[in-house]
Amino acid sequence: MKTGHKPILIAITLTSLSGFASAQVPDLLNALDTGGRAMGLGGATRVTDATTQSALDNPAGLAYITAPTASITFRNLPKSSTIASGEFNDRTTDFSERSGRTALAHAGYAFPFRGGTLAVSYTVAGHLDNVTTGNQLSNGALTVNGLVEESRAQTDFFTVAYGRPAGAGMNIGIGVIIANQYTKFTQNYTLFNGNNPVGNTAISGSSNGLGLGFVAGVQGTLDAEGSSQYGISIRTPINLNNNAETSSVYDVIPGKASLGFAGQLQGVGKGRDYMIWATQFDYYFGGEGSARFSRDNTFAYGLGVEYNLHRFDARIPIRLGFQGIPAGGDGFSSRNALTFGLGYNPSGKPYYFDLNFARSLDTGKFDIGLGFTYKPAP
Repeated sequence: MKTGHKPILIAITLTSLSGFASAQVPDLLNALDTGGRAMGLGGATRVTDATTQSALDNPAGLAYITAPTASITFRNLPKSSTIASGEFNDRTTDFSERSGRTALAHAGYAFPFRGGTLAVSYTVAGHLDNVTTGNQLSNGALTVNGLVEESRAQTDFFTVAYGRPAGAGMNIGIGVIIANQYTKFTQNYTLFNGNNPVGNTAISGSSNGLGLGFVAGVQGTLDAEGSSQYGISIRTPINLNNNAETSSVYDVIPGKASLGFAGQLQGVGKGRDYMIWATQFDYYFGGEGSARFSRDNTFAYGLGVEYNLHRFDARIPIRLGFQGIPAGGDGFSSRNALTFGLGYNPSGKPYYFDLNFARSLDTGKFDIGLGFTYKPAP
């Protein structure tokens, strides 16, 4: 048997793989952290912050940006390999992770516009790159040898968003998202009856699916002094088009609802030093199930603290956090990470840098994010 580039055959093959025992690929298909300040805080400031990333995370935060602001972040994209053994349709797997290529994860620009702030941004919101290999896999009376499966996916969001003050210490915002979803799946193996080859399979499919979504949010203060605040945002699920070859693999990008709180701790620090705390809860919903990229409704969370030092004529934030990302479906594992980082903002200068890390508690591997922001005084 030999096949190629036929979506229906991909669907049939993937259905036969739904009994995987333990494919321990950490699930970052929808919850990749792009870097920037929030990465060092476990992602806990996404909906309460005011950065160019707010265009996607919570457009209401844009209202706090009162001068033209540009930012970029780079990070390493996750890459993994898996060795399969046992039964072909009920496998035992041995997973290993390594740092992939370093890539642009976010670029954004925001500027005051008609009583509020308008922003445009590019953000990598999900990434998967895994190769599975195996030999001597039993398949009934036959044996599978030379198994090579490649699974790749990357979610790119292009967002145009607007946020403005709404009175009573509250901001509101809304945005339009164009999604580009790259998906690729290949599978190659040879069937043996004893020592005799009796057939081979070669399946492949890839596409760049496009979809349209929306994001909206609110942000406000929790006390009269404004020392603590909340943020709420919701992003719609996005149906993909022009992805006929991989629609059976990944056809709907889940939506995301987020609730976050942040505030300044009183009486902490000396001189101009101060400490920030933050926590955020995310709910991913509305995805579609498939045997390969199954998308269940899941909760994720993050929490963090940031101590802001004023030394050497600069503000130097030091961050520590924790992020918990559950498995979003069969064939994936959860990903828990300890996060930390620091920034550098020279006094009187319109720029600052952020360097942040996330260490997986499951594999011990590090994600590294480097960000740069340019924000002149209004």
